Amino acid sequence: MRRPLYLAVAFLLASVAAFAQDLDFLKDLKPYRPEQKVSGTIRNWGNNYIPELMKDWEEGFQKYQPDIRFETHLPGTEAGMAGVYGGIADLGFIGREVYPEEHNAFVGVFGYEPTVIEISSGSYATPHRTFSLQVFVHKDNPLSKLTLGELDRIFGCGSKDKAQAPIRKWGDLGLTGEWADKPIHVYGYNFDTGMAGYFGKVVLKGSSKWNSELKDFDNGRDAKGEVINAGVYVLRALEDDPYGIAYANVMYGNSSVKALPLARSDGGPYIEPTKENIWRRAYPITRYTTVAINRVPGKPVDPKVKEFLRYILSRDGMAAVVRDGAYLPLREDLIEEQLRKLQ
Repeated sequence: MRRPLYLAVAFLLASVAAFAQDLDFLKDLKPYRPEQKVSGTIRNWGNNYIPELMKDWEEGFQKYQPDIRFETHLPGTEAGMAGVYGGIADLGFIGREVYPEEHNAFVGVFGYEPTVIEISSGSYATPHRTFSLQVFVHKDNPLSKLTLGELDRIFGCGSKDKAQAPIRKWGDLGLTGEWADKPIHVYGYNFDTGMAGYFGKVVLKGSSKWNSELKDFDNGRDAKGEVINAGVYVLRALEDDPYGIAYANVMYGNSSVKALPLARSDGGPYIEPTKENIWRRAYPITRYTTVAINRVPGKPVDPKVKEFLRYILSRDGMAAVVRDGAYLPLREDLIEEQLRKLQ
């Protein structure tokens, strides 16, 4: 059935309005200005979810640097760092944070650290695009906010220090009445997934000592064989459990669950999981994407690689991120932090 014209127009206007709002993310960023003319071939490997974004970056860069050519292969994020330490890539595009195994493999080959640059924030709520993680409780739960320290004690095992004892009942979080002695049921992603890895890194401070009662879910498939993200199952389980708590992403939510504001420390501020707060990195469990390069300590970055990264980290490069619509652009201060790594 064809969409009625008025609905198509409304959808288009909404899309334009949303894009215009996203452009506000770019207003304080500096445009790309070449520091030097460069030539030669840049070899890109990695993230299979950015072919259109990469094309936009490459074509935009060539307008300023017409003597540059690209050899781009994007078989998947796992190939990014391997391409760099294997000597077949100048830039390894990794659609997430670098895993310890990847870092250690590079160090094992060269004996020094890879240079890792953040090139975007993860998405707010886009499948497969390193989406942020929110913490949910049942809609009937009176709890209104949590700190990362409390989450650590809920999803982890606490410590021998009584002040850091595990939190296992809702009364431990200040709930009273019928909630006081009810057990906290915990739900999340399979421990081998990137989502669980990042949640553990941020919330459990890298500890592998998870709450032994946590029920974890992996991806599934529908009748047509299409992948169903584990977050769907996580929040379906929470939907049926008033005494549960879970982490997933808002795109997998339902009307029976609510996402909580989080604070990094006691006393707040407590940050709502909005798109703007994800972009600002104010919300604590926000992911990012990276690119790795091989820079010998004490030596300058290859000029053509440096210029291409400077382009990506400019208003021009971040505008391409906004046009692509999946990941979120970096803030000005984060860009300055990344550019310092190239000096």
